[in-house]
Amino acid sequence: MSDLRPLWELQVLEGQRRALELKLREGQAPAELKALRDEIEAGRTAFNELKERYGFLKKSLKMKEFDAAAAAAQAENLRQKLYSGQITNVKEVSTGNKKLENLLDIVRQTEDEILNIMEELDVLREKLETMSGELNQKAGEYRRLHNSHLAGQQKVRQLLAQIPLARKKLLDEIDSYLWQKYREMKNKYSEPLAKVEKGTCMGCRVAIPFNDLRLLKQGEGLVFCSNCGRMLYWERQF
Repeated sequence: MSDLRPLWELQVLEGQRRALELKLREGQAPAELKALRDEIEAGRTAFNELKERYGFLKKSLKMKEFDAAAAAAQAENLRQKLYSGQITNVKEVSTGNKKLENLLDIVRQTEDEILNIMEELDVLREKLETMSGELNQKAGEYRRLHNSHLAGQQKVRQLLAQIPLARKKLLDEIDSYLWQKYREMKNKYSEPLAKVEKGTCMGCRVAIPFNDLRLLKQGEGLVFCSNCGRMLYWERQF
């Protein structure tokens, strides 16, 4: 009887090919990579929102500083007029003092607002620095995982490229009758050849009758599983 080992190895090889093709066809990034990408995108959105707020506050700070400086200059100019004797009319002096107080109130209020803006800017600056560091770290991890994924896909392609030659070599060793029988059975079974382990058909997990097992071990022609009908292959131990 012809040796079934090459046929068995061919079936195993075909199973490996299908698994590799499926892996390549799916080509999906690992869940860890997808989750990390989502984290980075969410982090960048939050970072940009904070950065936009930071930029707005910087502009507001400049405007407030300009307003405070302008009000302070007006107050100083008015003070000099009031206390230098340039304004002597009682009514004008009273009006000038009220205007001076209003200007000083504006200066104090604007300076308080400036301090509040500066405090918020300090908080935002620290948050932005922290978020930037975290995003850079996650981006680096993403690149590492992505490159690893691409390398894995390339490895799959390399393995697939090696299969045709290995398959040809095995076909050269397979008896033509066995190959024809195997192809006929492929219409019914995805894997027509079932390995026997511990007296059990691994195709259907049913124990093989003693007489069939004896014939199989003696190499007395082809033996088929009485339960599932697959061709049985027993690997002889040397």
